[in-house]
Amino acid sequence: MFINSKLAQFPKHWLGVVQVTGAAILWGTSATLAKHLFNSAVSAFDVAQMRLTLSFILLLVVLSISKPMLLHVRRSDLGYLAIFGIIGLGLLQFTYLLALSYTNVATALFLQYTAPIIILIVGLLLRTEVLTGIKLVALSTSIIGGYLIVAGTTSGFGLNPLGVIYGLAAACTFAFYSMYGKRGLKTYNSWTLLVWGMGFGSLVWCIYQPPWTLALRYGGLAWLQFLYIAVVATILPFGLYIKGLHNLSAFGAGMIGMLEPVVGAISAFFFLGELLSLTQILGSSLILLGVALLQMNALKRSGDQIYPPKPELALRQSGN
Repeated sequence: MFINSKLAQFPKHWLGVVQVTGAAILWGTSATLAKHLFNSAVSAFDVAQMRLTLSFILLLVVLSISKPMLLHVRRSDLGYLAIFGIIGLGLLQFTYLLALSYTNVATALFLQYTAPIIILIVGLLLRTEVLTGIKLVALSTSIIGGYLIVAGTTSGFGLNPLGVIYGLAAACTFAFYSMYGKRGLKTYNSWTLLVWGMGFGSLVWCIYQPPWTLALRYGGLAWLQFLYIAVVATILPFGLYIKGLHNLSAFGAGMIGMLEPVVGAISAFFFLGELLSLTQILGSSLILLGVALLQMNALKRSGDQIYPPKPELALRQSGN
């Protein structure tokens, strides 16, 4: 209760920034573990299925015990939840992990985080976003930074054709997850969206292979790694990100999510032995600059809303 009361006093925008930043950190570090599993000859299909299925089971158990009311949804919304789960979670896991298996960590993350471009374009068409100079500068700076992070790796761009296709598909599904999830938050709690989305997403994977055959294929160490991916790389970051969407625009959340390649590059340096070059450091700095520019602009706008115009100016505007 004490923590909830403190969070309620925290400005919504900055709470969203903290939540999405936390998600980016967790995703960035977990990408390294996923790549390690692929290097150990674990199938990307198996990781994707285990990630969603195990996450759904764990989240379902926790909510059933702690907050069963969050599992209740209207029958008329099952279609929306199915689309959200199959495309926004199921296909996102599938395309991203396949991109990661065909390329290196930096390239997969860079391709996925072209998603803010898609979000901005679709938002302009739907008139949910407004094009401003600061958005263009921040987006351009971050994309260039992401490019430099990949260019600065020892292997450079892992431009396997299939890897590129899957990476760009991951960008599309991540953009869909952000925009479509934002719509669902008007009706449901973020954990409700997540558990039902994971349920529908994991159900589709049962067509590929029964989950019990997958469970019998791996030993204890692999299960510990799957458990880590389910909790630390899926439930927690997706939960933080969708909560952040409640407080931010889809474009704003997507831009902060671009911190994931920075975390991924640093994580790959420590755990996979990939060099962290000056080019990557410059790229990371540009992404940080792009994210900071948006937040400085948000701070300025919130300041304009908080502080009323000077009394003499207000009198002049009123005609007195």
